[in-house]
Amino acid sequence: MTELCPCHSGLNYSDCCEPFLTGKQHAPSPGKLMRSRYSAFVQKNVDYFIDTWHPECRPEEWRGVISSSFDNTQLLSLLVVEESFGSSANEGFVEFMVRLIENDAPARLMHERSRFLRVGERWYYIDGTKPQLGKHALCPCGSGKKYRKCCGQ
Repeated sequence: MTELCPCHSGLNYSDCCEPFLTGKQHAPSPGKLMRSRYSAFVQKNVDYFIDTWHPECRPEEWRGVISSSFDNTQLLSLLVVEESFGSSANEGFVEFMVRLIENDAPARLMHERSRFLRVGERWYYIDGTKPQLGKHALCPCGSGKKYRKCCGQ
């Protein structure tokens, strides 16, 4: 029996994030790395999450915080809005939206534009920003509704 990947790609786990999470391969693009980090969070794989965070961020210092967040956070869905490259071939961006529940509160949306840097042959998450959408902007989820009436609620 095949298992769908937790990253909501629609692909089988073995053909999507599993090779990255098991260390058989490194994610070949910022988008693949972002999806595999989402899967790692779903699977409570703190080691992968830390291993794919840029070393300048001193991710090991965050191990306890990340591990404890696994218990209070349920990721419900992932939507990749856009993947793009930055000022060089070693910088990439992924804009995404994650619907999640934290501490039994109502579901909310996390919308981020993550930045990734390539060091050698490996991509690493470095930081992210919250995209600022105008009051009347269409929702990036593709619904055709205004953001504030859709995912921005």
